[in-house]
Amino acid sequence: MISLILPLTHDEPALLDTLSACVAGVAEGVIRDAVLVTPELSEAMERMSDAAGCKVVVAEGPRNALISAAGQVARSDWWLVVTPGMIPSGPWLSDLNAHLATAEPTDIGLTRLAGRGSLWRVAEAGLLPVLGRLTGKPDPRLGLLIHRSMWGDNHRHKPNHQWVTLPTQWHDRRKAV
Repeated sequence: MISLILPLTHDEPALLDTLSACVAGVAEGVIRDAVLVTPELSEAMERMSDAAGCKVVVAEGPRNALISAAGQVARSDWWLVVTPGMIPSGPWLSDLNAHLATAEPTDIGLTRLAGRGSLWRVAEAGLLPVLGRLTGKPDPRLGLLIHRSMWGDNHRHKPNHQWVTLPTQWHDRRKAV
């Protein structure tokens, strides 16, 4: 089972899109719990997270520090870190289950960004996972599937890992397609 971690800085409508898209994961038993982590909790965010059954963590710092704070209360050893506004498509639940069935804790999975529209968007979608693996800093639009043991004390993934690109594509609802 997976803990869904949603680091949110301010885009409340995007949170609702992602939470609604991930309900199927809870119903199928793939997602065990969801943790919303934000520097500031608005009334709207509180209502949305309460209605969705999300735990809420208020924390300061950059995105990686928010992920670390959420990881402290996440119930599962595997975390799926998703930027609010990202929506999974296709057989994403079976893709996650298939990956987890054979994954080692040192495997760090990156989802793919769906490339539609202009040639640049298609090229960008293909290049983002490669750049993330090369630089060690995946684009926040890519979902990150990581084992708790691979998240270091310095709010980053540990260096001795294996990058794996997951087949699932995610759409960015915050951009016009």
